[in-house]
Amino acid sequence: MHPRTRKGRRYRRWVGIANKSAVGLFLLMVGLTSPVSVDAQEAEPSSIRVPLHGIVYDAFTGAAVAGAAVYLNGEGYGVLSDSAGVFRFADVFPGPQLVAAIQFGYEETAAPVEVPEEGAFIEIELTPQPILLDGVTAVVDNISTMERRMRSRRRSVAFQTRAFDQERLLRSASATVLEFLRSETHYTPVPCPAGTGIFGTGSSTGSLGWHGISRLTGALSTSCIIRRGRTISPRVYIDEMPAIGGLDELESYPTAQIYALEVFSQGAEIRAYTYNFMQRMAERPMALIPINLWP
Repeated sequence: MHPRTRKGRRYRRWVGIANKSAVGLFLLMVGLTSPVSVDAQEAEPSSIRVPLHGIVYDAFTGAAVAGAAVYLNGEGYGVLSDSAGVFRFADVFPGPQLVAAIQFGYEETAAPVEVPEEGAFIEIELTPQPILLDGVTAVVDNISTMERRMRSRRRSVAFQTRAFDQERLLRSASATVLEFLRSETHYTPVPCPAGTGIFGTGSSTGSLGWHGISRLTGALSTSCIIRRGRTISPRVYIDEMPAIGGLDELESYPTAQIYALEVFSQGAEIRAYTYNFMQRMAERPMALIPINLWP
C-alpha cells in the first residue's frame, strides 16, 4: 500500500475520532443543562431470537446419537435429536447459553456456548458410560421394557390417566414440574387448608411399613389440588419412591430433567421419573409399584 494512502487513512481515522469527541462534549454539555431520567439512560433488553441447531454424536465411533435430550439450562426447555442426531432450536436469545445433553448409555454433558446474533451450529459429543457391559443396544431394549411396563400399569387401572413423555416435557416453557402441572393440566395447586396433611386426606398414621410410608405421601405438603369439589393432597411418587413433601417436592425438579410424568385419577396420584432413574433402569429394569388409588 502507498505510504500516502496509509497516511490518508490515519488522517481520516483521526478526524473521525475528533468529530466523535466534539459530539460527545456537546452531548455532555446538553446533559448538564437538561435533566435526563434514569430509565431513559438504561438500554432496553434485547428481544431478538435466533436459531441454534447442531448435531449429537458418539465420541468414540462418531455415529449420530438419536433421541438425545438437548436443553438450554438457563431457559429451561429443550428438544430431542432426530434419527440423524440433529437438533434445532428456532428461537434462542443471543449471547451466553449453557447447552446440556442427556441420552441413556452416555455420560451427561453440559458446555457454555456463545450464540451470535446470526445464530449458530454446534456439535455435541457424548461419551459412552463404561459400566454398560452390553453396549447401547441393551440400553435401548431395557428402556423399551420399562416403557412397556409403565404403559401396562396405566392401562390396568380403572381410573382416568394422563401421561406426558420426554418430548412434551422438554418443549414446555415451564421451569419446574409443578409449573408444568399448573400450565398443562387443570390441576391448579392451591394452599392446603387445615386438616389436609399428615392427619388429613391422602395420608395415614398407620404402620410405617412400605404401605404405611406410601400412604404418607404428600403428608407434609403445603400445596394441594381441588378434586371433585374437595381439596386434597395428592400422593406423589418420584422415581417410584413416595414423596412426603408431595406437590412441594415437584417444585424442585426442573422439567428438562424429567423423562416421564403420569397423573392418575384426576390428580389423586402423580408419578414423576427422572433421567437418572431411567438410566438405572437402562442398566437393570425393575418391577413397578402397583397403583393404589381411591375412586
